[in-house]
Amino acid sequence: MLRPVLLTAALLAALPAGAETRCGWYHNPTPANVILEDADGQWWLSMQGGPAAPGFEDAYTTAFDNRLRIDYAGQVTQRYGYSCACAEGEFDASRGQYDNVISIRSLKEIPLARCEQDAALPPP
Repeated sequence: MLRPVLLTAALLAALPAGAETRCGWYHNPTPANVILEDADGQWWLSMQGGPAAPGFEDAYTTAFDNRLRIDYAGQVTQRYGYSCACAEGEFDASRGQYDNVISIRSLKEIPLARCEQDAALPPP
């Protein structure tokens, strides 16, 4: 009797948790490297030389319209740098740092002040 219960619990624990929204620093330091960093860590949405998370490309085209970012020297730029964003999708921290984004449904750029005022976030 205990064995089926344990098996069911193990199978349910292995399934993705479902859609969730994560907000934090949106890093685009170099071409094709895109990371969302929230209080739980880094979520790699795209990595140069590797595949992007499923759904990232479509979500990206609707989320960002060449808004200004801050580069890592603190200057305003339209190229590589950081901003603040929320991503809705499926995430799994147990999969490791580079495979932890299962899928992205949407991205939304939010005011920089939201990330700046979030004490749970590390500095960009």
